[in-house]
Amino acid sequence: MMHTLAGLRALLASGKTAPHRRSHPAPARNVMMHVTLDAQHATPLRQALIRDCAGQPWTIRLVPLYGTDRVRLSLYLPKEAVSGAIQRVAHLAPTAEVGQLFEVPHAPTEAWRDLMHPASPPSVDPADQSDEMASGNDTIAQLLSQDHVLLGLDVDSRESLFVHLGRFCEERFGLPAATVIAGLEARESLGSTALGQGVAVPHGQIKGLRRAITLYVRPATPIPFDAPDGNPVGDVVVLLVPEAANSTHLRLLADVAQRFCDHHFREQLHACVDAQAVCQLFVGYNAPEADLAGRSHAAVKLFDKGR
Repeated sequence: MMHTLAGLRALLASGKTAPHRRSHPAPARNVMMHVTLDAQHATPLRQALIRDCAGQPWTIRLVPLYGTDRVRLSLYLPKEAVSGAIQRVAHLAPTAEVGQLFEVPHAPTEAWRDLMHPASPPSVDPADQSDEMASGNDTIAQLLSQDHVLLGLDVDSRESLFVHLGRFCEERFGLPAATVIAGLEARESLGSTALGQGVAVPHGQIKGLRRAITLYVRPATPIPFDAPDGNPVGDVVVLLVPEAANSTHLRLLADVAQRFCDHHFREQLHACVDAQAVCQLFVGYNAPEADLAGRSHAAVKLFDKGR
């Protein structure tokens, strides 16, 4: 859900409370936030954040929104800097919209690092830009169709899952099974794509693919995936994107993270008994509002313990 800056200013103003002493300060946490604003305001905002966050770890990623004069910024910054960052956005870009906040784990997995510190995208040949634009601003819900939902899949390991996915993509999309398997295994070799709480997001950039593909897989029995919490995986979202589609790749990863951070969404997903129900849930999902003042609700914590 996006928040207008007018609403955010009111929320922040009403959320001010008297400072209180802490005998033992809590460990510093970092958050991710997404901001959509006019392209002309992106550079002034970046310069302001450089001044405000000097000496602190933070990153900013910019993705143009095709067909508009707006851009989407993904910010990774210390939690205590969020209020100041929002005030900066309100001052510099009054028409901006701020998306939901995600609190980053103390020890991020490789899957999290994909979102926080993506490698610099390679130079893209103009002929390949059509692959990026083919997916446009598609969301997971738009890419997921009923024939892309595999429930009760009879696999017992990550390896057997990838073999099955390779065969499926060859039969359904004409992609060589070996290419799909190699793409998934190449990413997995960098570290498990399991996020914890039974969720994994295996993904890869596939040569010859012209448009992003999303699959949802529910194994008949949860399978081991080297997850950070040690739990087997029962929810698998597979993302396959064209080789040059870097921004699409990252945007879809963030889309998955936003949905699966919500334990209500995961519970509803587990209650879906067929592919139609799964697709309807993805289409109808509305992200819960994050209380940026931290009064009524905590900022969203991805895969919070006990959920």
